[in-house]
Amino acid sequence: MKIYIKNMVCPGTRSFVIEELEGLGFNYYSFESGEIDFEENLSRDERNKLDQSMQQYGLELSFEKSNMISKILDVIHNLKDKYIVTG
Repeated sequence: MKIYIKNMVCPGTRSFVIEELEGLGFNYYSFESGEIDFEENLSRDERNKLDQSMQQYGLELSFEKSNMISKILDVIHNLKDKYIVTG
């Protein structure tokens, strides 16, 4: 099962999401650019639990591949962090 997380704007958010997934006991095999591939389908209760956990921190779950803008923003933020030097 694949779930998408909207509003992931920095690398620290990824760390938080991983901690939450592990704390809630969810098994996943991939987490890239706001997409989480779970080993098994999540029940409605599990999806609600995860959604509530993410909402506390301004993140939103989506179960459809409709977050193209979020992915583009992730790429932009990563490029900005890589190439912009403050001085």
